[in-house]
Amino acid sequence: MTVLPTDERRELACSIRAACAKFASQERVRAAAYDGDGGRGGVDAELWTVLCAQIGVAQVALPERLGGAGYGASALGVVAHELGRVLAPVPFVASAVLATGLLLDASAGDRDARLSGLLSGRRTAAAAITGGGGLWSRAAITLNASRSGDDWRIDGTVRHVLNGTAADDLLVVATVGSEPAVFLLDRTAEGVTAVAERVLDGTRPMATITCTGAPAALLTGEGPADDLIERNVNLALAILSAEQVGACERVLEIAADYARTREQFDRPIGSFQAIKHKCADMLVDLEWARSASQAALQALDNRDSESTWRASMAKAVCSESLRNAAHANVQIHGGIGFTWEDSAHLYLRRARTDEVLFGAPGQHWDRVSAHAKLL
Repeated sequence: MTVLPTDERRELACSIRAACAKFASQERVRAAAYDGDGGRGGVDAELWTVLCAQIGVAQVALPERLGGAGYGASALGVVAHELGRVLAPVPFVASAVLATGLLLDASAGDRDARLSGLLSGRRTAAAAITGGGGLWSRAAITLNASRSGDDWRIDGTVRHVLNGTAADDLLVVATVGSEPAVFLLDRTAEGVTAVAERVLDGTRPMATITCTGAPAALLTGEGPADDLIERNVNLALAILSAEQVGACERVLEIAADYARTREQFDRPIGSFQAIKHKCADMLVDLEWARSASQAALQALDNRDSESTWRASMAKAVCSESLRNAAHANVQIHGGIGFTWEDSAHLYLRRARTDEVLFGAPGQHWDRVSAHAKLL
C-alpha cells in the first residue's frame, strides 16, 4: 500500500466531482431512488459504470497485481467524500469497499475472476455481515453453513443487506459449527431470495436475504474469520464516515447559500443571530467530523492497533454531525425545507439512514468507552 500524493488526490476528487456533476444531478438521484428510472433498486447503473470504467473508483485500494492502483483507505476516503456530497446512488460502500475487501482477504474460491467483474463495474456485490443488530458480532450471525462432500449449503435469513437487491454476488457470514466463516453466493442461484425492504432513503436500498439450501463457496480457510471480518467492517465504517463528511460539507454550503440570498424584513436571513449560530454550529460539527474520519482512515493505512476504536469514533461523530447539519438545514430553509421539491429532505433521509447503518452512534460510543476502560 502506498500513499496517494496530494496532487493526485486533488485530481481524483476533481474527476469524480465532474462525473457527478454530469450524471448525479438532484433529478437523477431522485429518479434512481424513488422513480426506478435511474438504475436497479436505487442504483444508477450508468453513473456506476462511468465511475468504475473511466475513473477506476473500485480499483483505488486494490494491489497492482490484481489490477488495482495500490492505494489505501485514505484514497478510498477521497472517493467517498465526493460521492457523499451528491448522495450518489451507487454501491460504493457495499460493493467496492466491504464486499471487495472481503474478497481481497479471501484465501480460497474464484477470487480473481470475481474481483475483475467488480472492478469494471460489470458486476456488483453486497455483504451480509451485521444483520439486524447493526454492529458485527458473533451473536448477530443468523446464517448456518453445512457441508455435503465438497459442496456447501447456506440456510437462514439476514436482514438489512445494503444494496442486496441489485447485487450479482453475495458475501455472507455463516457459522460452521460454532465458528464464523465467509461464503460467496450468486444472488440469482436456486435457494436464494432477495426481497427489497421499505427504506427511508432510496439511495441506500436494503434487502432481506433468505437462503434455503443455497449453494455457496467457502472463501475463508481454517480457523475462525473474526479478524478478517472485523478488519473489513472497520474499513467500511471509516469510508462511510468520509461519505458523511462529504454530505455534511454540502449541506453547510446549501444552508449558507440560502441564508445569504433569502431575505426577510428587507435583509438576508443570514444576518440574524439565530441563523448565524446554526451555521456556526454546522461548521464546528463538520470540522470535528472531518478530523475523526481522517484519523480513522490514517489508522487503517498505518495498520494501527487502534483502528477499531478509531473507526467506531469516526462513525459516531460523523453520524451525529450529519444528523445535526441536516436538521439545521431544514430549519434554516423554513417552510420550503419541508417540501418534496427542495433537496433538504434528501440529505435528512441519508443522515437518518446512515446514523444506524453498521451500528448506531450509541453502540459505537460504547465500543470507544470500552477501549478507554470507561465501561
